[in-house]
Amino acid sequence: MKLLVASSYSETADALQDQLTLSNIKGDLTFVETVDDLINELKKDIHDFIITEYSIDGADIWRLANLINSTQLAAHTLPLFLIKDTCETEIPLLLAKEHAFKVVSLAELGQVLPPTYEHNLSTGYVRGRKPPEKRTLLIIEDDEDAAFFAYNALNDCYVIDIASDGESGLELWKKKRHELVLLDYMLPGIKGDGVLVNMMAIDKNQPVIIMTAYDRPERNQNMMLNGASEYLCKPFNLTDLRSQCQAILNRAKLIYQAHYTDTKNQTLRNQLWLLNHALTNNEFDKAKRVVKTIKLIFPDTPTEDEQADLLSLEF
Repeated sequence: MKLLVASSYSETADALQDQLTLSNIKGDLTFVETVDDLINELKKDIHDFIITEYSIDGADIWRLANLINSTQLAAHTLPLFLIKDTCETEIPLLLAKEHAFKVVSLAELGQVLPPTYEHNLSTGYVRGRKPPEKRTLLIIEDDEDAAFFAYNALNDCYVIDIASDGESGLELWKKKRHELVLLDYMLPGIKGDGVLVNMMAIDKNQPVIIMTAYDRPERNQNMMLNGASEYLCKPFNLTDLRSQCQAILNRAKLIYQAHYTDTKNQTLRNQLWLLNHALTNNEFDKAKRVVKTIKLIFPDTPTEDEQADLLSLEF
């Protein structure tokens, strides 16, 4: 197995090498520190996977993913993994899937990458841009007929898991973090409202559609206020179910984008306060570390013309 590793810091490279050894993963590692070197190595078609930090050479993961999966590089595209440990803010999994990369911690690499890997067509591996993966869906429903109806209505568009009670459904969601959940209210054990509360405590933006046999406005209103995205009253038709699922996922993408932006802005505000505090107290080494963190969050560098304009400003 040949891994193409985009990393600007020796600490990350050392930690990655140690983790691969610990996981008994054997392979050759090629390290690059710039986008140009990454693309040049990618075009050689000798690597099997790309592993990257959140940002390299002034480009963050979003720009890198768009570039690697662009039409220009479509014939050379490889599976892309982002090392979670290098991110200053949490990456929404729905957005990562939208940009065709996976987020993994260093400790998880041993579970994601196969211990041995043969780069040839007999393994089924094909280089190049892959078609979009199906969305993941979890149906938590104790009525077999209702679960069967929902499964057959959505199976062509989603990768679906089914759980028949609240506790097993919640555990399955924690393990796989499905992009959408269809949740029945009347469940054995933990009822739907309890499952919803537990999910929202972990991810307040998780898309959840409540399925209920009784249209009780007060109860349904409470579940919406507690984080549910929508509710459907049984029996519902196939068209309504499909359209609601698609609409909720489209809305969730916008919500995750806004949440991610807000989180980055909050992190930046905190770092600017630390920078001001360090400069006020003549703690210049600390100030340099803060600036380094800010550059990780916002890696883009102004163009030469923009830099000249900035330097000409009078403060």
